[in-house]
Formats: sequence, structure tokens, C-alpha cells
Amino acid sequence: MGELWRRLWYLLHRRQMQRELQDEMAFHREMLERSGTPRKHFGNERLLQERAHETWGWTWIERLGQDLRYGMRTLMRSPSFSIAAVLVLAVGIGVNVAAFGLFNMFVLKPLPVRDPDTLVRLQRSAPGTFSSSVAYPSIEFYRNHAKTLHAVMASTDRDVILEQENIPARTRFVTSNLFHELGAETGLGRVFDPGVDDRRDAPPVVMLSHTFWEQHYDGNPDIVGRVVHLNHKPATVIGVAPRNFSGLGLPHEPAFWAPLSQQPYFVEGSTVLTDTSLDGMVDMWARLERGVSPKAAEQELLALTDELRRQSPKSVWDNERVVSEPGGYLQAVRKDDVPMLTLVATLVLLILTVACSNLGGLMLARGVTRSHEISIRFALGASRQRIVRQLLTESLLLAAMAATAGVGMGYLCLRVFLSRVNAPPWLNPAPDWRVVLFAGAVGLIAAVVFGLAPALQLTAKRRSGTRSRQILITAQIAASCVLLIVAGLLVRALHFAVSSDAGYDHEHILVVDPDLAAHGYSAATARSYLNTAQVRLRQLPGVTSVALTSMAPLGHKNVTSLGGYPFGVFVSHVEPGFFSTMGIARLNGRDFQRGDTNEVVVSESLARRVWPGKPPLGKQFPLDPSNALSENFTVVGVVANARMMSMHDPDATELYQMSDDGSLPHMVLLIRTQGKPEGLAAAVRTVTSSINTGLFPTVHRLSESFQDEVGTVEKGAMIASLMGASAVLLAAVGLLGLVAYAVSQKTREIAIRLALGAKKTHVIKAMLLQFVGPVAIGLIGGAGLAAAASQLLRRILYGVSGLDPAAYLGAIGLLTVIISFAAWMPARKALEVDAMRVLRHE
Repeated sequence: MGELWRRLWYLLHRRQMQRELQDEMAFHREMLERSGTPRKHFGNERLLQERAHETWGWTWIERLGQDLRYGMRTLMRSPSFSIAAVLVLAVGIGVNVAAFGLFNMFVLKPLPVRDPDTLVRLQRSAPGTFSSSVAYPSIEFYRNHAKTLHAVMASTDRDVILEQENIPARTRFVTSNLFHELGAETGLGRVFDPGVDDRRDAPPVVMLSHTFWEQHYDGNPDIVGRVVHLNHKPATVIGVAPRNFSGLGLPHEPAFWAPLSQQPYFVEGSTVLTDTSLDGMVDMWARLERGVSPKAAEQELLALTDELRRQSPKSVWDNERVVSEPGGYLQAVRKDDVPMLTLVATLVLLILTVACSNLGGLMLARGVTRSHEISIRFALGASRQRIVRQLLTESLLLAAMAATAGVGMGYLCLRVFLSRVNAPPWLNPAPDWRVVLFAGAVGLIAAVVFGLAPALQLTAKRRSGTRSRQILITAQIAASCVLLIVAGLLVRALHFAVSSDAGYDHEHILVVDPDLAAHGYSAATARSYLNTAQVRLRQLPGVTSVALTSMAPLGHKNVTSLGGYPFGVFVSHVEPGFFSTMGIARLNGRDFQRGDTNEVVVSESLARRVWPGKPPLGKQFPLDPSNALSENFTVVGVVANARMMSMHDPDATELYQMSDDGSLPHMVLLIRTQGKPEGLAAAVRTVTSSINTGLFPTVHRLSESFQDEVGTVEKGAMIASLMGASAVLLAAVGLLGLVAYAVSQKTREIAIRLALGAKKTHVIKAMLLQFVGPVAIGLIGGAGLAAAASQLLRRILYGVSGLDPAAYLGAIGLLTVIISFAAWMPARKALEVDAMRVLRHE
């Protein structure tokens, strides 16, 4: 401990110690001169001073300061190189910072709420079954009996009609304790009061989201106390939510907030507060008691679920349990998300690899101009370790500047991205300590990656650098090849999704969802409404046919799938006329008829998977082949494949059943039109609303769902294309620098060859031949890595194989052309050298 204090004292008083050392050495020199002793016996003064400094300690700080000052002066003497190096590396770091910043916002950064770590989201789970929502009566049961939960919150969304403008407005119905539990205070009006607004007889009230208040009411503070009409029902505005209020991180910021207990008031006939079936599901959150772990809460909820099963057997699945995930964060990483996250991380790291390889090439090329300086430093006695450390210090300076620029670049990219996707205002892309730390770590790793190999090469006794150049070229080409192939696969998938046949006509179909189940319709009342709607809609000019289905194509609502099969089988309850309205071709058998109860129609793919090589008509189709007591249905027809669930479903294994009492309240209307369907949307909405003025059916074009479905691939293709283009550009610049470096080392050889009469084409061939091997290895390795990465893209590759030849050959061909041009330019320029001048110089 005393030694440490001594060294600290030396560090704080080092200038005083240096002055005293100089005075002491001057005194001893003077004494030697007076005694007549030659001065050379005193020794090397500089060496003695350095040994004294080492005795004091902290010499590494002084040396680091010297290296930093010298490195900064060196970089400032070559501003063009420094700017180019910083920009190249900033692109690689910026892409990684943007990707990590997005991951940080969604997964690592807690929501701006009170005590986010004690919030959990609760969901239902059973073997082979999962639901992200819970029936509200079950939520009440858990809230009243759970001791490990400090508070329970619930939420469900519903589109309502804002009467004055007759426009749909998303309303989020929540338990009245939500604002208090999340620590949200309104600057205008008040928030919901659990003791007042949760009562069933409480006056109807709503709150406005801050965004909707600014956009729709121009931020008028007089809105508080005014009455608005939602679904023709009056409600008083009591306040405006804060700008940064995130709620519980749910997507699609609502226009209105309303108490969940008042949902039946706004939605006529709603049974959400009493329904224990799948129709009455709401999202459930809870705040844990202090010191309680999520696992402990799950154990208590398991016991309560068993008790709930005894009280209400139909509302609880077999072996059901309530599972939790962190609720104070925007998104929890699930097992299914890991492959896609791995792919994204790999792609952005490939950009960084290209940038580091590029910069390594620039450092090698720049080293040619510094060979004289390095030789002099060796001659003066500098060790190789000392020079390597100096060169690495310069790399660290470049990386530090690039990391700073990369943080700014990543922030701008996130701002643009969030603005394009209409992100809520509380989602803040500003870098926090995690992003800064990540950028610093990436910069440090990059400095070692791009700086160490050139430093060792430039200080080696033999400076041919052939192996270093080959490694850098191979790395750049492989990384660029992977990015280009992935971009090509996504572009091909996008083209296939847009141009391929979905199996039905999505351009001339209107989808009308009256959401009868949410309004408490029974099978009988639903049948009456649907029959009346079909009759009236068929009378509209321009309507050619009307049909019913329980699952709107690409709607992802009322999805039913069968268990017991090794592949997904999606079930749609339909009525006669569905296939002709949708334009789905009947390949064999017949359509449904009135009175069918035990008959099914299967898609071509489903028939091929269940009965390969056999005629399916008349066969018995079990709903659960693993259960011997499962109900069987008779196949009466086979239709063409139709991607009802998703456009990336390659098999379209669809099963169609006749509608029954359970499916009727979930039915949606499909309207086929002669011309463009948008012209009939208003008339269709008027007709379907007039049957029951308490209903507010949603009307949209099926083509909108189609565009939303392919939108994910479109965004992915655009991002991957930008990344691929960036990588290729960086690789081309890097290859140009490496070839220029190689040519500069062979200037004398080129001059001799030209002086001896060699043809220029032979000289170029000899120079570029050394790059053929690394380029070929990079292309082959990149294609292999892309083939492995493409397996993670299977979910969004619509109709395109992960080994699509067009994508691979196109990417390899494009990359070959670009790198050939980049290599040819400096090689051609080298042939313009004056051979006699070079030889005289040598």
C-alpha cells in the first residue's frame, strides 16, 4: 500500500521530480568536471533519466501521451487519408450502432414507466396451445386472489367511430389503475381514478393520446370537459395523456383511452367483461410485490388456475398454466426470434468486416510512404514493439473518431427509420450509455482488427505483404458476397410475392368485418344479420357476388389450425359460393351445398400431403390423427392452392368446412366487384351499418392486406440492398487501395519488364494474377456462408429457395465485374510509368 501511495505522489509531482533530477544530474556532471574525469564516464543522460522515470512508475502514461500526440500530428499531416479512413470505418460502425440501437430500444431499454423491472406480462400456455391474452373473468379472479401480485392491469383495443367526422379511431380500453401504476401524470386534465371510473355505473369518460390531441384538435386545451361521441355514445374528455406516455409498449398508439369497465357502453352488446371463451380475450399485465420473483408468481398462479378450472372447467385448458415475460420493456426476446436476430447481427457485422478489411488495405498502402520513416526509427534504436504500439495508437485514434461519427450516423438512421414507420413519440432513439459503450467496444475491436496486421507487416524484416493482402481481399469479397446474395434472395422473393398467383383474386375483393362476436351476437342473430347483408349487398351496382368466411384471407384473425399433423393445417368455415367469389379454381369434386355438415373441401397441397398419389375424394379426414376418437369428415372436393394464411406459405395446406353455429358470429363478408373495389367501399359501409346502427363494420380492400403481407419483404429487400451496395462500394475502394499498394511495391519490376519489351497486357496479367486466388476463395466462401444464412430467411422467402441460382449467380457476377474494374484501374495506371526514370532513380 505504501508503494502505491509513493507512486501516486510521484504521479502528482512528476514535474517537480524531473526538475530535481535534472538539478541532481547537473551537480554530478559539475563534480566530475572539477575532478578531471572525462564526461563520457557519466553515461547516457537520457537513458539515466528514463531509468529514473521507470523507478518512479507511471511511465506508460507518459508514453501513451507521447504516442497520442505524435499520432495526432501524423494524421493531421495526411488529412485526405485520415478523412477517408474515418468515413470508411464510420459506415461500418454506424450500421452496427443503428442495429444495436434498435435492439436496445426494443429489448434492453426499459419503458418510461415507474419500476419497469417489477412489471410482467401474463399469458396462457398449455401443451400445443398458447394465447397471449386472458379472459377478463379470469383476470378478475387472479387479481382478487393472487398474493404475489401487487396490482393487475388489463387492456384491449377496439376501433370506434368518431361521430362528427365518421372516421374510425382506435380506442384502448384499460383498467383504471393503469395510469397510476405506470406513474403517468397528465399535464392537462386528470387521469382515470380507479375508485371512481372503474364502477359499472360511472359516467362515461375518455382520455386523448397526446399525438391525436395535437393532430386532430390542434392542441387545444379547451378539449378537457368537452363531450365527444364514439359509436354514437357521448363521453366526457377528462384529460390528455403525456407526450412520453408509452402505456405498456403496445404497437399502434391509440387515439382514445377509456376505462375497460365502460367497454360494453361504447361497444353495443359486448360481453368482454363476462365472456370466458376465446372471444372475450384481453391482454393482462401485473406488478409483482416487492421481492417476489416471476417464477414465484407463476407457481402461485398455477395453483389459482387449478382452482379456476374447478369453478369453470370450460374456461381453462387441460394442463394450462400462466407464464410471464418482462412487461417493462417494449419487446421480449423469444426463442423464435433468435434466428432472425442472429441473421441481422451477422449481416451488420459483415459490413464492419468489409470496412475493417478496407481500412487495413488503406493502412498497408499508406505504409509505403512511411517505410523511410520506419527505417529511420529502427536505425535510431526503436524496438519493433515500440513502433507497433505507435501504429496501433494511430489506429485507435482513427477508431475513436470513427466511433464518434458512427454514433451520430446510427442515431440519424434510427430517426429516419422511426419516422418512416410512424413510431410513437415516446420511442426515443437518442443513444444512451449502452449504445455509447457498444460503439466504443466496436471501435476498439475494429482498431485491433484493421490496425494490428498492417502494423506487424510494416515492421517486419520482409515487407512483401502478400499474405496480408490476400487475407484482406478474401475477407472483403466473402462479406460482400454474402450481403449481395441475401439482398438478391429478398429481391427475388419480393418479385415473386408481387407477381405470383396467390390462388385467388385479391384485386377485386372487399372484406367487411362486422365483428358480430364482439357485440354478443348468437348464432341465430348472426345468421339473420348475415342473410340480410348478403341480400342488400348483392343489389348494389357493381357487385357480382357475396360470400362468407370465418377467416378473411391474410387477415390473421379467427385463425384455427389443427393439431396432430406434422405440418400446419388452417381451417376456414365458409358457405356455398365462397370459391367462386374468391376466384379459387375447383379441381375435382363439388362445392359445398346447403345441408352439408360432415363434409370438407381440401386444397391440392393438403390432399397431396395426406394421401400422396391417391384420389382424395370420398376419403375420411380426421381432425386429429393422433386421437383414435377424433371426428372424421368426408372429402367432397379439391380446390387449387390458395395462400389464405400467409403469402410465404409454400404448401397452402388449407381445409374448408361448412359454417356452423360456433363460426357464424365470426363470419366476415367477401364482396366481389366488377371494377375497382374502392369505389364501392362507402356504399358497402352504409349498407352493413344500416342493418344495425349499433354496429360499425370495418371495410377494406383485400389488396391492402396483400400489400401489407409483402411489405415486410419489401423493407427487408431495401435494407439488405442498401447494405449490399455499401459493402460492395467499400470492397471496391479497398481492393483499389490494395492493388495500388501491390503495384507500388512492384514499380521497379514493372519498369524492367517494360524496358525489356514485355507487352503491357502480359504485365497487367502478371500483376493481377496474384489476386485471382483470394477473390475466388472469397466468392466461394461467401456463397457458402450465404447458403447457411438463407436458412434463417425461410419465413419471408416467398416462393424462392434459399439456394436460388439466379440470386447467387447474379450476386457473384455483379461482384466479379465490380472488383475486376476496381483492380484494373490502378494496374492500368501503373503501365504509364516512365521506365527509364524509375531505373535511374533505383
